[in-house]
Amino acid sequence: MIAPLLLKGLLAGLIVGFVTASIQSWVDRFFLVIILVGLVGLPIQQAVVVNLVVVSLAALMMLLRQGAVLESVREHWPAVVIPAVVGGALGRVAALNVKPPVLLGVLGVYAVLAGLRLVLIKPLAERENKAHPAWIVPIAAGSGALAGFLSAGGKPFTVPLYNGALGHHPRRAYALATLGVVSGAWAGLLAQVSVGPALTQDTLLLALYLFTVIALTALGVERIWTQRLGRVVTYVIAPILVVIGARFLWVVFR
Repeated sequence: MIAPLLLKGLLAGLIVGFVTASIQSWVDRFFLVIILVGLVGLPIQQAVVVNLVVVSLAALMMLLRQGAVLESVREHWPAVVIPAVVGGALGRVAALNVKPPVLLGVLGVYAVLAGLRLVLIKPLAERENKAHPAWIVPIAAGSGALAGFLSAGGKPFTVPLYNGALGHHPRRAYALATLGVVSGAWAGLLAQVSVGPALTQDTLLLALYLFTVIALTALGVERIWTQRLGRVVTYVIAPILVVIGARFLWVVFR
C-alpha cells in the first residue's frame, strides 16, 4: 500500500509543482486537493488537511524566498492578517462539522469558477482613485475562511478583487492576496490542531513528502519559466478545472 501511495504522490507532486510554478501561484495550491481526491484516492477531509499542511509549509518557504512581496504591503497588514486569521480559524471549525459531500461540492464550484476566471479575467492597470481601504477586510476574511475550510485561499478571486474592484496594482493585489492565504492557512492549521482530530503521523509524512516534491519541481520550472509557458499552461488547465469541478458536482447531486 505504501509504494502505490508514494508513486501516486510523486505524480501528484510533479503535476502540482509544474502547474503552480507555471502560473506563478506559490501558496494557493487547491489543485493538490483535486488530485489527492481524484488521482490518489484520499477522502476529501484528509485531502484538505494534507493540503493545509502543504500550503502552510509553502508559506514558510515563500517568506524565506520572497518576503519582500509581503513587506510591500506592510501598511495593510492589520486589515488583512486579523480578518484572515479569524476567517481561517472559523473556516476550519466549519469544515470539521460538515459532511464530505458538502466539501466536495464546494471544491467542485471552486474548481469551475477558478477555471473560468483563468481565461476570462485579466489584470487591470492601477487606479489612481482606489477604493476605501476598509474594503480589504471582507476580502481578507473570505480568503482566510476559504483557506481554513478548503485549504484554498481564493487567490484566483481575491487578486482580481484587489486589482479590479479596489484598484490596486496587480503586484500589490498579488501581495495582498498572498498575505491573506498565508494568514488563513496558518490559522486553519492551528484550529485543526486545537479542536480537530489529531494530525496522524501518516498525514504529516505524506504532506512533507508532497511538499518536497512540489517545491523541487517548482524550483526547477522556475528556471525555465517564460510568459509563453504561463499562458499555455493557463489555457490548458482552465478547461480541465471546469470539467473536474463539474464532475465533482455531478457526483454530489446525482
